Amino acid sequence: MRRVGHLDPFEWWEVVLPKTTSRIDYTFLISDGPTQLRDAEIYSLDPKNASTFSTPDWAKNAIWYQIMVDRFRNGDATNDPDNTRPWKGEWYSTSPWEGKDGETFYSHFVFGRMYGGDIAGMQQSLPYLKKLGVNALYLLPMFQASTPHKYNASNYIHIDDAFGKKGGYEKAAATEDLLDSSTWTWTDSDKQFLAFIKEAKKHGFHVVIDGVFNHVGTLHPAFLDVKKNGQASRYADWFNIKSWEPFEYEGWFGYSELPTFRKNDEHGIASESARKHIFEVTKRWMDPNGDGDPSDGVDGWRLDVPNEVPMAFWHEWRTLVKRINPNAYITGEIWTRADAWLDGKSFDAVMNYEFCKPAIQWIFNRTNKMKPSELDAQLGKLRVAYPSEATYVMQNLVDSHDTDRIVSMALNPDRTYNDNNREQTVTTYNAAKPRAEDYRRVRLLALLQMTYVGAPMIWYGTEVGMWGSGDPNNRKPMLWKDLQPYEKPEENQVMQDQLDFYEGATALRNAHAALRTGSFQTVLTDDAKDVWVFLRADKQEQVLVALNANDQAADIVLPEQLNEQTGGKWKLVFGSSAEKATFPNISVAGSSGRVWVRPTPIK
Repeated sequence: MRRVGHLDPFEWWEVVLPKTTSRIDYTFLISDGPTQLRDAEIYSLDPKNASTFSTPDWAKNAIWYQIMVDRFRNGDATNDPDNTRPWKGEWYSTSPWEGKDGETFYSHFVFGRMYGGDIAGMQQSLPYLKKLGVNALYLLPMFQASTPHKYNASNYIHIDDAFGKKGGYEKAAATEDLLDSSTWTWTDSDKQFLAFIKEAKKHGFHVVIDGVFNHVGTLHPAFLDVKKNGQASRYADWFNIKSWEPFEYEGWFGYSELPTFRKNDEHGIASESARKHIFEVTKRWMDPNGDGDPSDGVDGWRLDVPNEVPMAFWHEWRTLVKRINPNAYITGEIWTRADAWLDGKSFDAVMNYEFCKPAIQWIFNRTNKMKPSELDAQLGKLRVAYPSEATYVMQNLVDSHDTDRIVSMALNPDRTYNDNNREQTVTTYNAAKPRAEDYRRVRLLALLQMTYVGAPMIWYGTEVGMWGSGDPNNRKPMLWKDLQPYEKPEENQVMQDQLDFYEGATALRNAHAALRTGSFQTVLTDDAKDVWVFLRADKQEQVLVALNANDQAADIVLPEQLNEQTGGKWKLVFGSSAEKATFPNISVAGSSGRVWVRPTPIK
């Protein structure tokens, strides 16, 4: 057995057993030098009673890339919304149409800006994404909506016309019955998105879309009908109506623009017709032609604010999703420990904020710095708490559309994660361009992402050095080398060294299966030197990862079992070759990491 974590007052140990259909009898033998102690009990493990929870193999091998479509790439100017902002314009400047009604930058015209990113732009960028080394795309909401982020759906049935081709939505919606999927049609924008999915899969990508099933926007046909017809509406039981006269309803987080579905504990979403509608929408995008072959549909869902919907709904919905496609991936936006969601009845994974919070405290913080031993213990608790099938497919993000950008976090250390990060309300937030040392720390964090257990996720633009405080400044248009020069080029240009690092780090993960699906073992933590060393291993190879979060170089003496005389020659595959490595003695430069590989010794 191997020690895998420390959770006061216990030490946690584990062993991986070979697959078998036969009962396994076992006991415990504890050895300390010549002294041995055997447990008097004989225990049994019956594989028939083992958990059947499994997650898609492709998700274990994923490197995620998160895209806000309006801000990623404008590939087709003919579908641009009215008053589309110039892509290369200076972010804080004001367009001629902005502010004429008395609004100011933060109150609130910046939040509604459209930049014209679309499906064509994503499709044109597939070679770039392939070269970057990512292989799974998580797209922010794609459905028809009035905002740039699309979290206020006007209709789940159709892809937004601003992402595809103008003019199709209104014509289609006028002839369709939300409660009868046989009346639903495919717009040109819908067809373009399905064509993109086909092309992306041909290039080796999986595509997951955002499911916002807690609320809709006020332009949704069901909500418009309720406003018009009141209690006589066919959708009167869909929403949480607090008063019919005067008309009052519940909006998500108090926002009247986001009317929420009515809930109950029995079914989660209370209205039977609303549930059926969401189930039909799910089928539509997972198996568009309804032939039982899901290869033409999306590969899964990221679920927005799923904690707002009682669990009964997700249990029923998961059954549907896995029936349509057993290899579909389900992940949820859960910001805290997610034990209840990872029991095989709800999700496969969550956005793993519990990974990035301690990692950032270790690498970025200066006065409130976490020790590597504490980081190791916290992450060890997560590995023990979650089923391994979930652990290997967790979305190990560091930033997202909801947070400040990661390099700006490095410039603003010692804060609670995703707190006090909006420069419009927090005067102490440093919104300047980050320093070289901040980018070095981000690269160390990226190396941890690419070598740790779980699937790393990149928020678009991180790989080219984009920076910014919290919403809205974390959602600037993507920087593209072929569009340079931008306005204020000293602040807005692709950082080639950053991009090179990310390409190298993703290539490292893609080249070594042990980094994706291998075991994890802590080798050492050195709090004085600020160093963490761990081992990833499978039947073919061992991968040794040494990370140094100190500004100064660190000399490290590894345990004897990692000596080349005991297990074969180590080969450096990532990091500087200038530092010494005469095993078991190695050195790692400040704010950096090194990675070695050797074959797994035959036992």
